[in-house]
Amino acid sequence: MKTATLSAPQFVTDAKGRQVGVLLNLKAYQRLLEAQEELEDIAAYDAARPKVMAELAKGDFMTITEFITKHGAK
Repeated sequence: MKTATLSAPQFVTDAKGRQVGVLLNLKAYQRLLEAQEELEDIAAYDAARPKVMAELAKGDFMTITEFITKHGAK
């Protein structure tokens, strides 16, 4: 069986020559997935930050020590 290596993205085209897909090597694909996950984490942080900052400003929080005392170490 012959194998091919991709040194650069290879585009898949339709009958009219329009690019409709792309072939990437596995390493490049994994980097894209990691970047997507990082961007999702950043978006979740950005979405949660205003609520957390408001709670902090109101003093609506407890320290780790207070939490462990209240709920017990598990």
